[in-house]
This record gives sequence, C-alpha cells and structure tokens, in this order.
Amino acid sequence: MSIKVFVDHGFPPGKEFCVQFLSSNEFTVETLRLILSGTGKLKKAELAVHIANALEKGKLTSDEILLAYVKQARTWLSLKIGMCDRTLNLNSSASLLQEFGQDGWYGPIQEPNQPKKKWYIRTYRIVDYVRRGSGTASQLDERYIRWSVIAEVDEDYLALSWDGFTYSSTVDEHIEQRTQFPFWNHIPGFFDELANHCQAQWTHPNLHQLVLHDMWDKYLNKSINGVRYKWKHLRIRAEASGLFINAHSSGIQEIDVRGLQALSQKLAHSVLSILGLSGDPEKISNVEDAILFTLIKDWGTKSYEFELDRELIANEIETFELDRELMPNEIETEILKEVKLKPIIKAHCYFGLKPNSKTQDSLQHSKCHSGYYGGSTRVLEFLLRELGL
Repeated sequence: MSIKVFVDHGFPPGKEFCVQFLSSNEFTVETLRLILSGTGKLKKAELAVHIANALEKGKLTSDEILLAYVKQARTWLSLKIGMCDRTLNLNSSASLLQEFGQDGWYGPIQEPNQPKKKWYIRTYRIVDYVRRGSGTASQLDERYIRWSVIAEVDEDYLALSWDGFTYSSTVDEHIEQRTQFPFWNHIPGFFDELANHCQAQWTHPNLHQLVLHDMWDKYLNKSINGVRYKWKHLRIRAEASGLFINAHSSGIQEIDVRGLQALSQKLAHSVLSILGLSGDPEKISNVEDAILFTLIKDWGTKSYEFELDRELIANEIETFELDRELMPNEIETEILKEVKLKPIIKAHCYFGLKPNSKTQDSLQHSKCHSGYYGGSTRVLEFLLRELGL
C-alpha cells in the first residue's frame, strides 16, 4: 500500500534505516535528485543508496538532506501569524535519518542565506496493524508509522504542513477497517507546543474573510494591471437555517457545483418573471450572481474549494508551452488545454468554524493540490502575499 508517511518494519538503526527512509514515500524522486546532483538516470531505490553512502562518507551533510526534505510540498497546510525571533535548539534532526526516534520536536534546520527562516519537524508514532496470510494460518503484524509535521517559522508567521494517510487499529484482535488518521485532533496541540517553546502568540488569520471576501473581490472576474484572472468555484460545504449544502464540480457521488448555478438561474428567472423583468438579460445576470454569492458566501460556508488562474502575457506563452512537456501526468487536463492560463492556486479551505466538532471542521487549514499548482508550498506563498507578509 502506498501512503505518504514512513512505515517502520523494524529496520536496524544506521545506514539501513537511512536507505529505507529515503526510499519511502516521504521523499519524492525529484527531491532525491536535488540532494545528489548527477543522478538523473537512477531509480529511487538506487538514489537512496547513493545518498546514504554519500552521507556516510561525509560528502553530504544531514542538513543538506533534511533541508530538501522539509521544503517539499505537502497536501495539508495550516497557517498562523505573529512575531517570533527566537531560535530553538530541540532534538537533533540528524538522528531522524538514522533511527525512528521518540515523539517530539527536532531542529532547527536552516538555509545559510535565510537565517531568519527555520524549519522544525514534529514526529508522532502511530501503531498500524496488517494481517499476514489467510485463514487459520494468518497472523496479526504490528508496525509503526512515523508521521512528520513540518513547521516553517519566520519572523511573522508559523506554517505547519503535513501529508495525510489511512491506518488500522484493532478491537479484540480484529483489524478495523482502514480510516483516515484524524490529524485535526493533533495539529492544534503542535501549534501550542511551539508557542510554548518560542514564548510566542500566533493566531490564525481570518481565512473565511480572506478567501470569500478579500480575494474574491480582488480576483473574481477582474483584471489587475491589464491581466485577467479566472476564478472557478469547485466545491462548497455550507450549513445555515437547517439546510446543508454539499456541492462539487466533479465526481459521481457529489452534486455538481454547476447545479447551484442552475438553481440560481432558475430562482432568478422565477423572481424576475413575477416582477415582470424576465426579459432583461443584465438584471437576470445580476440576480443570478447575487443568489449564487449568497449560497457560497453567506450560507454558513464551512469549507470552500476554488481554483485561480491568470492569463499569460505575450512573452510568457512560449515558455509555458515548453513547461507543459515537463508537467506530471496528474495535472488537470483543462490546464493542458487552456495554454493561455497560468495556474496560480487550487485549494480546499476549511474555515475552522466548528471548534468543538470532532471532524476537521474544528481546524482552520487547507488541502493543497499538487502538480502544477505546487501543493502546500505554493499555497503558503500565495496566502502570505495576500496577507502582506
């Protein structure tokens, strides 16, 4: 099974552990190639061995490996803003390359040319179970998952990023069905731990206001300095006045968000017909927009997924055409077709409006799309820019 966390099957500490960690889904092939130059033709397992050998011989430092590791884009992101000017000296991050370690914080990891920015790693051990064999000969195996949450700390913000995964627990020797690991129960505590270490007071920015009001008003159907932006509504989850809305732009099991647009259109025509204004296209369009905006903006939206692209200017089109050939296969086909659009951000934002909930609606965070949208790295850069940081 392929999950984006390190699963320890009892690897001995030292070089073998290092090779297994580098070979795991915690590292992408692209990251391994950045760590050790001149290895473009090697497969992932071969890259892991070469890097472990280079580390053992002193040709690479642990910080060079770990810096590339912490800077990888991940799926999930949660951001807080506030001031911090302290450098924490926590557990040795180099040890994570050699052994499983204990739960806790490791770091700092720094870039020589960015002394104010630091990374820390919070590890957390999860017991996972798998059944080997079948029938009466089967047996229950226990293994450990090392879940790592990356903290990026700068003068005026703290960002946590991580990947999700599924795992199995047991009840009376029976393996439970694999379920999503409830990261939302742990991330707030990790924020608090760092705040205590740093004696800092970080707070979440108002993501609801930023996305559904400030950014929407700035980019939706707008041009900035002559460049047009294209904003797509992809998914909303909203609840107000006893009505729950769950709409998605694609997928068989969920309502198409275009259904909301169709509903807005029907309601607009109905209202304007009663008022004797159904023949006015401009009024119809304005009423449709008003209804749709109410459903998305004001209907108790708990989470919202969107995509923002911008038109390429003339001197960018040729470069983008060349970049398309290097795009990974999972890139959305629409982007490949719409050559004149440059992807900026694609994210599903959870606004944390149910702090006492046992679901991820209790935590303000974002699911960040990878590929050409750049995952958590690109989303963080964009949010910091919009916040003026």
